Amino acid sequence: MKLNKEEMKKKYSERITDNEDLLIELLEDIEDSIDTEDVSREELEKKEEELKELKQKYKERFLKSVEEVEKVEKKLDNEIADNEIETEEVIDIKEI
Repeated sequence: MKLNKEEMKKKYSERITDNEDLLIELLEDIEDSIDTEDVSREELEKKEEELKELKQKYKERFLKSVEEVEKVEKKLDNEIADNEIETEEVIDIKEI
């Protein structure tokens, strides 16, 4: 059975009656360790799915454009290299 913070504190307070120091230590641990805001597993899974979708949208929006830019740059570099090769092959007769 899942207990919220207040139920857990009450349960230990009722059961530990002979050792006040231990009870105080346990109650402090419970207070410091358990958030009062209970988040259900469904809510957590929903948020994880939303995060996954946001990451995918980010990748599609930004990384895809980066890949496209890199492809264009590579294509331009290849064209420049091809043009350099073509210009190097031209021989001026006056130089011979």
